[in-house]
Parts: sequence; structure tokens; C-alpha cells
Amino acid sequence: MAKIETVGIIGFNVMGAAIGLNAATCGYKVIYKELNDELVKAMYDRWVKGALEKRVAKGKMTQDDMDKVCGLITGTADYKDLADCDLIIEAAVEKMDLKIQIFKDLDKVVRPDTILASNTSTFLIEKLMEGISNPARTAGLHYFFPANINRLVEVIRQKETSDETFEALMAFSEKNRKVPIKVNDFPGFAINPVFISSYMVLNNFYGDTYNAATLDEISKQALGVRYGIMWVLNGSGLGTAYHAAASMNEYLADSDVGYPPVPEPLKVQFESGKGWDLEDGPVLDDAAALTVVKEDLLGTIFTICTHLIEKDVVSQKDLELGVKTALAWPNGPFAMMNEMGMEEAARLVKQVVEKGLFKMPKTFAGGVPAAWEV
Repeated sequence: MAKIETVGIIGFNVMGAAIGLNAATCGYKVIYKELNDELVKAMYDRWVKGALEKRVAKGKMTQDDMDKVCGLITGTADYKDLADCDLIIEAAVEKMDLKIQIFKDLDKVVRPDTILASNTSTFLIEKLMEGISNPARTAGLHYFFPANINRLVEVIRQKETSDETFEALMAFSEKNRKVPIKVNDFPGFAINPVFISSYMVLNNFYGDTYNAATLDEISKQALGVRYGIMWVLNGSGLGTAYHAAASMNEYLADSDVGYPPVPEPLKVQFESGKGWDLEDGPVLDDAAALTVVKEDLLGTIFTICTHLIEKDVVSQKDLELGVKTALAWPNGPFAMMNEMGMEEAARLVKQVVEKGLFKMPKTFAGGVPAAWEV
């Protein structure tokens, strides 16, 4: 198996910094790459030194441990300084052309066996790695926000990814105290298709009948979560949410999976520059109206999850684990279906398919399937 000791991180931003800091804390040597020396210093002071000093001040880390971690981290503005890295994780902004160029630039300076991985959340790994020499050493390594807290990592295989590369990334993730799941290359991978379609369907109801507070409460009740979907969107940013929705719709709407339309309310709210106002009035007290939204939300989750299994994007076990770990839902989608009964689950799937949100999964095409083995 490929040995990983030195890790390069492209993009010294919130996500990149957290990924690198996590690796350094677990004993890896880390080299951050940014556009210029001034940015390298500013980001180091903010995301490494500043973040670790807060941990020391709170008693979560000793000064000696901080000094050890800082000693493992350096920064550079020159790709050539990444020549000796065993693994490089790209965590640049979500622009496909930029990411493709980054990998082409890396390919010129790193060893032929250096593993090249992208932390993209929606782009196909195969597309990003086109033209890279020795594509067997390329893969996706998708961390979830916030990367210093969220334990899930999707280890993504594209068609060319070798067993050695995949196994090295699974071992690297585990050594970083993460929960890795195996995912085959697919738009959005495994977890994002579930979460993005969930908020798209929910956001589409926003308007005269349903305020943001009501929609947030419906998601809390439907999923048994402490923090609702609208609250989570405010934390991750509506710009990110809107662009991810548009990207997923473009990828899948006309496929044999299907995907919901981009919600106009999400677009309008994003363009306003404000998050959802979760104090925007009382929560609706109309059981029938609340049920309409809850059924579409659950039907959406059940349908996309079934498609992901049928497409061999992810195993049922890993999808169940991934949803519970990344999204903090107490039950995964398959346990939820079993709990409510497959007849009711089939009714909800049929309902969202008839509304044109998805195509019918084969599992449900013949009527009510047997309960899932969870």
C-alpha cells in the first residue's frame, strides 16, 4: 500500500485549513499552497496559529502539543515545493476550470506515484482528472463542513482509481480519526444528492403559506433532528446551497434518476444576500398543510437513496452510516422506511415521482418491495 507521510493542501481557506490541521494533529507533515507569500502568512496566522492558540486557551491542547503541530506545518506559493508530497488534496473554490488547471500544474512537478485527490463537493472526479498522467493515483477525498468536527469522509473511486490508491486513502482517513465510506464517482457523490434534494424540495414550499420557521420545524419533526435544514443552510451559506442545487439539477434532471427543479425562493433569498429568517413569524398550526411538506421531504429522501443504491454509487450500509454521520440524522433512510412500513414508503416514493421530482426507481416500480436489511 502507498505510504503517506507528507500531505500537500491546495487552498488555505476554511476547508483546506481544517483538512490540513486535522492531518498535522494526527502526525502528518503538511504543506499548504496559496497564491502568494503574503496570503500564506496571513492564512497561517489565522487558521493555524490562531486556531491552535484558542484550543490552548480553552485547555483543549497543551502548548507543547501546539508547538509540535505547528512544527509539522509549512506554507508555500510555489508548486515546486510540493514535489515530495505523498498525497495532495485540492480544496480550492468550486470552479471546474480552476481545479482542472491545478491538477495539470501539479502533474508537472510531483512524483508519478503521488496521490492526487479533490475535495470537490459536486464535480465528477473523472472530469477533473482528465489528461493527468498515471490516472490510477487519482481519486476524490470529500470532507464535510466543518471538516474539523464532521467525521465523515467520502473516498471516491473513479474508473481509473487503483486499489492501492483507494486503500491508502481509506487508511489515511481512518488515521485522521474520520469515518470513511466507499463511493463510486457520481454527481455530488453519495451524501450531497440526498441533502441537496432535501433542501430543494423544502425551499420550494417557501411563500405565503409556509414561512422559514415552519419549514425548519417540519424538517426537525420529519427527521428527528435538533437543528432543522433551514438552520443548516444558513450555516453553510445560501450561495453554496444555490449553486450546488443548480449543478445537481443540471447533472441529473434529464437522466434516468431525475432531480427536483432549482427552487425560485432559494434563488431570491440567495440574491438578497441574507440567510433564512427563522424568526419570521409563528410556526404554522395546520396538520394537513404540514403533512404535505413532510411527505414530499421524506419521499424525496427515500427515492434518491434508492437510486443511489441501484446505481451502485454506494452500498446500503455505507449510505446509512454516511447520512447519520455527516448529517447527524438519528436514523438513516433505510431504517426510516422500515420503521414507517414499506407500503407507506412506496406511497411517498410514488407521490414524488408523479410530481415529476424524480424518475421511478426499479425497486419500487413493481409496487411495494420487501423491507430493507439494515
